[in-house]
Parts: sequence; structure tokens; C-alpha cells
Amino acid sequence: KKSAEVCNGHQWVLMMLQRPLAGNTANFPALSCYDVALLRSQPRNGVYWIQPSMSNEPFQTYCDMDGRWTLIMKIDGRKSTFAYDKAIWGTKATYNKADVHIYETKFKETKLQSYWTLPFRELRLSMTVGATKHVVLPYTSSSLYDLIADNTYRPTTLGRSAWKSLIGGSSLQRNCNKEGFNVRGGMAGHA
Repeated sequence: KKSAEVCNGHQWVLMMLQRPLAGNTANFPALSCYDVALLRSQPRNGVYWIQPSMSNEPFQTYCDMDGRWTLIMKIDGRKSTFAYDKAIWGTKATYNKADVHIYETKFKETKLQSYWTLPFRELRLSMTVGATKHVVLPYTSSSLYDLIADNTYRPTTLGRSAWKSLIGGSSLQRNCNKEGFNVRGGMAGHA
């Protein structure tokens, strides 16, 4: 911290100068929501400014501080915006980025710059059918875009019971046991 003396009209007063916390402004973004949480004694869920190392500019995203997660995208499975064969998976373009409070709004979809700029070691996938449930997928990549856009099959090993836990009372077809990214790798489509 730095200090300065300022005259208040009657006397000189010592003022402590403090930088804003990373993530509060575009001029002082954090690298990710994880970094936002590290710099705060009581981090709160909400919208913060981040600039991952692969990003040329800061942008706002929603941070879930319960696990220090950075929102990459939000999909409404009842809509076709992010269907398997849609070109949106292979682009570095945002979708609905203006609504940064989108995480708190049901049924709104988004794709943020974090899709192609945020490296990760884990992904949290959440589904809301009644209650919201999550699974954490251990997987390392330079970005979700780099993992999906080239349409190469990349297996994962969560298993049937983990996927079924997202929706209570659900079932999976017994003959559909291939899991991962781009399970139709080499065919048209991406997800």
C-alpha cells in the first residue's frame, strides 16, 4: 500500500492508497474466477472481470465461488442453439455475452470468451431438472474450444452412474457406452 497526504481544507490528512481488487474493473481483471476468490477473504458469487492468459482483452463473466468456477457457456437443452451439429461449437464468437447475469436467469443461453481463452484442469457440468446437480470432469485443455472445435474424439471416464446422477431417476441406453468429447468424431458436428 502507498500513502499520500491530502489537505482537507483544515489540516493535512494521511490517506492510504489501495489498488482495486482484481476482477472488480476492466482495468484490473483477474486471470479467472479462481484468482478472484484467492484475493478475497469472503468471495461472493457474481459477475467479475477476467482476462485469461490467452485473451487479448478483459471481459465479464459469472463466477460461482462455491467451487471457484468460471462460466464458459450455458445451454438450454430444449433449444437447438447448441445442437451437436451446429457451427457455434467451432467458432470463436460469443453468444448473448451482453447479459452477464445470465447464470442467475433460467433458460437463457450464452457462450463467453472463456470458451476459447480459458485453460482448465477440470470442467463442472451442471444440469437443472428440478434441482441443479453437478459433476466434475477431470480433463486438462488449453480451452473448451481447443477440445471440441477440431471434431476429434477424446474419451472421458466418468461412467454411467455419474452421468445418471445429474437427473434423478434417469436411465441411459445400454448400448450407448461411448462417452467423451466429440463422440461422433470425424462425422459432421462438434459436441
